[in-house]
Parts: sequence; structure tokens; C-alpha cells
Amino acid sequence: MFCERLYIFDKRKNRFNQNRQIFSDNTRYKNYIKRYGIYILFISMLIVGLACGTVYAMSADKEMLASLDFLFFTNLDARLSQNVINTFCACFASDFIFLFAVFLLGLTPWGIPVLPFIVFLKGFGTGITAGYLFSVHSLKGIVFYLFVLLPGTFLFCLALILFSSAAFTASGNMFWQIIADKKMVGSSHRYISDFLSRGVSCLILAFLSAVLDAALWGVFAGNFNF
Repeated sequence: MFCERLYIFDKRKNRFNQNRQIFSDNTRYKNYIKRYGIYILFISMLIVGLACGTVYAMSADKEMLASLDFLFFTNLDARLSQNVINTFCACFASDFIFLFAVFLLGLTPWGIPVLPFIVFLKGFGTGITAGYLFSVHSLKGIVFYLFVLLPGTFLFCLALILFSSAAFTASGNMFWQIIADKKMVGSSHRYISDFLSRGVSCLILAFLSAVLDAALWGVFAGNFNF
């Protein structure tokens, strides 16, 4: 009789420990999603945009691709005729447009649904560039993209995701403050301050990205004959 009760007690204890472990795992997953969910969202949007842009570039005509060169690298002939300074200006101007759009959206309560689209658009443009180089210049275009364009593009995409995540948090905080009909004090000021601080850091990253693009262009672009 005593052994039977002891068995039942151990069985209940094991079940309690299992439930506590499951609850602990669920809490860990929730904390992980809460901490990194925004980054996962924007990385996913960038990847989806990259895939869509690559598919689009395979079927688009050359005139259409050339018309998008002010935002994305889609006109190789025009870029090859530029010097290093002009290449830097073109790269930084394109990157600045994205960062400025994210900055404005981060200061508005309706930026939440639009910010993922901005990151998607950058991924779409990156995919267009890769798809365009591959479809027109095949393997040589891919090598050119990997050695000349990808390092700077990767650095800017990192800056864009970090800045968009901060803008998403700031915009979301403004939205909930409006819903709750409260004055934006305390935590709101902290979110905006963090957002602006992140913006300065990401602008520096964008500048370094443009410098890297111009440097790689000056060093390697002359070795490719298209």
C-alpha cells in the first residue's frame, strides 16, 4: 500500500516537473520572439523581396531596368562610365533615400504597416541587381556582384534592418499611446531617443557602405569586361 502511494506521488511529481519544463520552454520561446521577432520580420521581408526581385529581373526588359537605376543598380553601362566619386555619390544617395523614409515613418504612428514594405523594396532592388547581372552576363555577372557589389550591399542591409527595427518600436509606441489616449512622456521619450541614436549609427554604416562600394568599384570594376 505504501509503495503504491509512493509510486502515485512520484508519478504526479514527474508530471508536475514536465509541466513546469513545458511552461519554462514556452516562456523562453516567448521571450525569444519578443526580443528578436522584429529582426526576424525584417530579415524575412528582405529575403522575400530578394527572391521576388530576382524573378522579376529575369523577365523585365532592359529599358524598364534602366529606369530603376536611381534606386537600384540596374544600368551597368552607365555605372561603368562613372568615376569613383560619382559611384560613391550614387550609392550613398540611393541608401539615404531608404534611411530617410524609415526615419520619417519612425516618427509617425502609422509607420508600422509601411516599414516592412520599405525593407521588402530594398530586398526587391537587391534581387533585381543580382538577377539582372546573372541574366545578362551569366557567371561573370555573378562574380562581379559577389566581389564588387555584395559587401557594401550587405553592410547597408544590416543598417537598414537595425534602423527599421528601432523605427518599428518607436512607431508602435506612438500608436499605443494614441490608442490609450495618454500624453507621450517617459517611455515614449526614451524610445524616440533610442531611435534617433540608432539612426545616427545606421547613417554612419550607410556612409561606410557607400565608401566600400566606391573602393571595391575602383579596385575591381576595371578587371571585368562586359
